[in-house]
Amino acid sequence: MPHSTMQKVNSFALRAFRDTADKDYIHARMAYRADLFPQFHWSALHSLEKYAKCIAILTRIPKPKDAIKHEVEKSLKLIYEKVDIELSEQTKRFIKRLEEFGARFRYLEVSWFIKDCEIAMLDRAVWELRRYCDVGLYVYSENEFVSVSQDKYDQIKHIDKPSKLNTLIPGGFLEKTLEKRNSRARPDLVWCNLYYSSSSRKKVSIKTSVMAENSPFFLHPEIIDEVSRYTFVSKEIRNAYKNG
Repeated sequence: MPHSTMQKVNSFALRAFRDTADKDYIHARMAYRADLFPQFHWSALHSLEKYAKCIAILTRIPKPKDAIKHEVEKSLKLIYEKVDIELSEQTKRFIKRLEEFGARFRYLEVSWFIKDCEIAMLDRAVWELRRYCDVGLYVYSENEFVSVSQDKYDQIKHIDKPSKLNTLIPGGFLEKTLEKRNSRARPDLVWCNLYYSSSSRKKVSIKTSVMAENSPFFLHPEIIDEVSRYTFVSKEIRNAYKNG
């Protein structure tokens, strides 16, 4: 039996965005464990960005005139019109920080720092958002989104604590990685992870990392005009250092 347009579009959303986001998420955890924090920020943002875009496609939200790039908040604003997704204040702040440091300034134009256990923040943010990347949560009429399936929505809408019911998604890459004991990605996924692991532990101990790096422009603002001859430096950055 041939697949319908609805099934094909949903398959695209899951494979191109959700499953790719799962891999970005694991990659971010790998980077954090290796103390590669700018790379952690970049991959963390990529994962959350793709989860949001997956939900936008599953709920058939037309792309806006202003293209959504490496951003999460723009997609979420559109999604809120279709689905009520509850996000914690911690996750909202974390997304905002990622968009500022991970997307806007990713070439060390500004100094960066890390002092909180941000891998735990990412785990929480992924858990809160990814649960909505599930075709079974939505009701369609032909290829049009109609509503959420109320019973399934009621099972996942609260963000009190994780359970298998409000966390795991059939066919997801994370779920396949958890099942495959010999997966080379599995150790980095389950390491100190309260949301995606086979353990029933209630708490983990993670060493808090404190690290920072000054931008070359912060140290030598006089080179901005010269550097601008060879690579793009935004007007915002140039003005900030010159007027600061």
